[in-house]
Amino acid sequence: MSPRAAFTAHTRAGHRAAGVNDGVTGSLVPGAPAHYAIWDATDLVVATPDSRVQRWSTDPRAGVPPLPRLEPDATLPRCLRTVRAGAVLHDAIT
Repeated sequence: MSPRAAFTAHTRAGHRAAGVNDGVTGSLVPGAPAHYAIWDATDLVVATPDSRVQRWSTDPRAGVPPLPRLEPDATLPRCLRTVRAGAVLHDAIT
């Protein structure tokens, strides 16, 4: 599974697995409930699962958002805040 597929599964599919399939929950779009997390992530990249199969353009003009590097030697992202329906559930921001 590519990093992008894993990210999509984690953000949108979790809501769908819980039975919420309204087309907006799990996405940051106007009208969607405010469920989100703020991450401290450095070293962002446009990752592909295999250099021979590139489904995502690495050209910045393509608008493909980068994801954090997740290789074993990379500094892992840290969750700073989570919000559900506008209420802060976790807050590490000082």
